[in-house]
Amino acid sequence: MFSTVNTLTLVSGLLSSAGPALGHSWIDEFQVIGPNGSYTGDRGFARGYVARTDPSFNGFSVNYQVPSDESGRIRINSSDLLCHPSQRASNYTNPSYPMLQVQPGSHVAMKYLENGHVTLPWNQLGKPKAGGTVFVYGTTQPSESEKMVDVLRWTKDGKGGNGRGFLMAAQAYDDGRCHQLNCGNVSLARQVLYPNHVPGQPTSSLEQWCESNVHIPASQPEGRLTVYWVWQWPTEPNADCTYPGGKDEYYTTCADFNVVNSVPRPASSHTLAQENYYNCEQMCTCIQISTEN
Repeated sequence: MFSTVNTLTLVSGLLSSAGPALGHSWIDEFQVIGPNGSYTGDRGFARGYVARTDPSFNGFSVNYQVPSDESGRIRINSSDLLCHPSQRASNYTNPSYPMLQVQPGSHVAMKYLENGHVTLPWNQLGKPKAGGTVFVYGTTQPSESEKMVDVLRWTKDGKGGNGRGFLMAAQAYDDGRCHQLNCGNVSLARQVLYPNHVPGQPTSSLEQWCESNVHIPASQPEGRLTVYWVWQWPTEPNADCTYPGGKDEYYTTCADFNVVNSVPRPASSHTLAQENYYNCEQMCTCIQISTEN
């Protein structure tokens, strides 16, 4: 286990040699929040999930940017698919990373690492405060060819856009507690205010998850509920000379929840350790859909 001092030294060195700015975040795990505010039950995972500790993991295993850098576009358009290629179908073939089991009326924590987008906000020009906005959408009529622009038109009442889904939540990317372990002032303050220790090791330090919290409607019928986590992290106009007109930038995670009448007692925890992940690359309160045809 890294000590805090060694970790901060490592991060400081990485910052001095950081390369081009990259955005990346995805949901690492889902967990039901119990009535007392604590996590309860087995964890669930995204479709086709690959953990950072898996041998097959690479930087693109679950990270999905829209529009992609390869597209050469700075605006989303009607051709952009919403989900990562491995997440366009309900792909739960690895028993280590099961679908979340949840009851109607429950609250769910969607956990992700902030990767410096919160604690090192000065590393990229023109980015929104609080790391941008996370939108969570639900549907019982998912499509393998789900389009970004269609889902962004869904509304809380389920009547927006094509009417196949509904907006479940809209929240700041920064939940006010999460932090990467680095030498920035935001991280240093949160390491004191919201420490995250290895159980039984009170002097240890781990990253603190960010969370998007969503409520499963009490009226949600039993069966599969598909959930889309959409992070909006645009560049504003006239802030970065690379993108004088600004730039759209979204990241998504697609998952399925199994909505059940009762959740069985966990047979195993499927715990995904919160890794010591020290990646220090230089890094809206409303949806703004700007598209190219």
